[in-house]
Amino acid sequence: MHFVTLKNGSLGAVVENQLVDLEAASIALDIRLPCANMWGLLDGSPQLRSDIEAIAMQAYEQHIACVNYSSQLVGSPLPYLRRNVFCIGKNYADHAAEIADKMGISADLPKYPIVFTKATNTLIGPLDTIPLHAGITRKIDYEAELALVVGKAGVNITKADAWSHIFGFSCYNDVSARDLQKRHSQWHLGKSLDGFGPMGPAITPTYGKPISGNTRVTCHVNGQPRQDAALAQMIFDIPTIIETLSKGITLQVGDVIATGTPAGVGMGFDPMRLLAPGDKIEVAIDGTLPLINQMALA
Repeated sequence: MHFVTLKNGSLGAVVENQLVDLEAASIALDIRLPCANMWGLLDGSPQLRSDIEAIAMQAYEQHIACVNYSSQLVGSPLPYLRRNVFCIGKNYADHAAEIADKMGISADLPKYPIVFTKATNTLIGPLDTIPLHAGITRKIDYEAELALVVGKAGVNITKADAWSHIFGFSCYNDVSARDLQKRHSQWHLGKSLDGFGPMGPAITPTYGKPISGNTRVTCHVNGQPRQDAALAQMIFDIPTIIETLSKGITLQVGDVIATGTPAGVGMGFDPMRLLAPGDKIEVAIDGTLPLINQMALA
């Protein structure tokens, strides 16, 4: 089951390619809907989440308030962000190598996770247009990533407890202005332009269990394969990331953590294959729904 936010802002679920309007389903089934939107789901108790899933399954089985899923019917799974997105840089060895020379940075693998953030204004949803920001940047790149959504707040979380704090995962595109990223040394400006954080279309629950290391993250641009790697190729695995981020910093419900991108970004090619007006980018991760966006036209 995947949870989505419908275009009207209310909560939906996708079961076997059927999109369930949970508000309409609860009315038809004469069952009280315990929350109205994604934030209500995340802030709610485990029992509330179970009740929501029960409504979704009953509606699906009886084909009540269901339509064939289309990403045109949903927005960003989180309608807004409460805090900046936590991001991990250089978390795949091949990616670290491919950008080292072009960014003028060391090709050595990091000894500790490299952490930066993307501002809340970056968030857009599936099929939303990624702005060109003409006159500000001329080198826009894609980065397919697995994003985690925190479901239970915590500080100083151990690796052993990490998965119990995760609600689910989603596709994420860490869109980057490479010229700004290199010019300013620290990455915040190059990563935080408006619309540079497509996410979704769904948040897929993990139920406190690890995501398999065989899970693949892929990216296609205009139908051409660019990135393809398994989570097992991460330098720092997800429990290590959670432990690192939560040392002295309380992770809050709804925090988004982008776990790093594999090799194959546009900058890594020779010549570079950066994004152009009208390009279509698809990020896909095994087990959840794919994310498609398009660059704005010139």
